[in-house]
Amino acid sequence: MYFEKIRGQRFAKKYLSNSIKSNMISHAYMFEGPSGVGKNTMARELATTLLEMENLFNSPDYIEITPDGNSIKIAQIRKLQSDILVKPYKSYKIYVIDEAQKMTVEAQNALLKTLEEPPKYAIIILITNNKESLLDTIKSRCEIIKFTPIPLVEVADYLTQTGVDKNRASLLANFSRGSMQKAIELSESEDFHIMRDEVQKYVETFLTGSMLDIMDIQSSIEKYKDNITNVLDLLVNYFRDIMMVKENVDSSMIINLDRLVFIKNMSTKITYSQLSKIIDIIEETKNKLRSNCNFNISIQVMTLNIYEVIK
Repeated sequence: MYFEKIRGQRFAKKYLSNSIKSNMISHAYMFEGPSGVGKNTMARELATTLLEMENLFNSPDYIEITPDGNSIKIAQIRKLQSDILVKPYKSYKIYVIDEAQKMTVEAQNALLKTLEEPPKYAIIILITNNKESLLDTIKSRCEIIKFTPIPLVEVADYLTQTGVDKNRASLLANFSRGSMQKAIELSESEDFHIMRDEVQKYVETFLTGSMLDIMDIQSSIEKYKDNITNVLDLLVNYFRDIMMVKENVDSSMIINLDRLVFIKNMSTKITYSQLSKIIDIIEETKNKLRSNCNFNISIQVMTLNIYEVIK
């Protein structure tokens, strides 16, 4: 069986396995989906199988292309075009273009010429988390294989197998949004646990502090400017858990299960309606920041709006 080490991605594994068995390998694939869900691993596993080599990076027939700075440049694609003319040692030459959405338009147009008439032995795999950034002509010449978030139970199961506490594994799995890579990074990150403790203090301040205390949250959050999505996600998770407790749901539904005493205590200080409004405010703030709205103004408006709901 192929691709047994890869979690989730049932369709992608079945599709590629059938392609290998039937000897119907495409000259161009596009692996598209969220970061950290196994696209790179799948590309390497496919190459390992086709090249019949355990250590790919010892093979001149396997080449990975990654961004040079902020983009993949036309010079990198021209180097691929030159190399692809050299016949392989075995049956295939495999090129993996990581973060393909970062190819410049010039690089994409250059690659298009190769995709139109590739050598019979060539396989080009484009890996992207945003196929809409690629030219339609590029997409039309690739077999697009969609990668989806890994089921959270599989993420949590993997973490527990590596020695992570069950409750903590469940938290990290939920917070990873189905990205195994993100879950592993969070499990090894001391900064994440510090951030989580501080976000819990923000929740307590929102629900028990004065207006001045709440306004101080804005300046405290500023140090997380480069990691604001995680902070806001943590806030939403805490308020969601408080909502779940107020509904008397089964404890297995609680994300921050190891903080259940705190959550139950906070649930006595706020109504269900207020919680719903607060979550909406935080989600709206996330959308504004994704649209490149001013950071300080967005956070200030968020804290004021939450104060207005609670007071």
